Amino acid sequence: MKTVYIPAGETVKYESLVTENLIVDGCLKVVYGVKAKSISGRGVISAGTVYADDISIGEIEAAAVVCVRAAAKRIDAPEVYASEALAVSCFLSAAYVETGKLTVALSDVDEAKADEIIHLPSADKSLLGMLIASFFRSLRARLFAKPAVGEVLDADFEPFRKKNAADVDPMEPALDEEKANSGEKNNPEAEPVDEELNRVVSLFKLSREAGYTLRLIPGTPEENAPVFDFAAETIVQKAA
Repeated sequence: MKTVYIPAGETVKYESLVTENLIVDGCLKVVYGVKAKSISGRGVISAGTVYADDISIGEIEAAAVVCVRAAAKRIDAPEVYASEALAVSCFLSAAYVETGKLTVALSDVDEAKADEIIHLPSADKSLLGMLIASFFRSLRARLFAKPAVGEVLDADFEPFRKKNAADVDPMEPALDEEKANSGEKNNPEAEPVDEELNRVVSLFKLSREAGYTLRLIPGTPEENAPVFDFAAETIVQKAA
């Protein structure tokens, strides 16, 4: 079909629609996608995706709108792509908008990528009036906008260097002492771990939890140290 026309007051439903010219004065509901060379009318389109070169419609509600130029009263879509221009006279709701020139009255957009953005008062309700106002505001901005003077420089920065004795802050020793008192180590190299000490401490804790007490006998040779008889569960005292 070269032309599909939806008259005012009627609601038409499709699973998918591909045509050359689409004129919607009523309500068009498409489950999947709409593809057309041109879309026009004063009605409402509700579809999964809308692909067209030129769009001039009352309202679009879709998951994504991809076109060259679009002018609508309301657009509600998570993603809107218009390679040349996008104009919405009433309200634009989108998560991401990418276009060459964006003209909008009221909007709720998370992220917009455009070469030029023009905000118009909500009093300009008609699409024709909005496009005319957008043209003159864009022309005035190009003629009277003052170019940026001077060169934009990055923030000053200073490379890191080691401190000399003269550069040391007299308050730093006090800060180091405070860190030492709080348990922080200034030495970047960690102290070596005494594994033997940890083993003795663990053995002491384990014996105390089991109801035993470790006793150190001075001058006792290793071969004369008491031996624990596991079978009789008694300590055998060897002669010194």
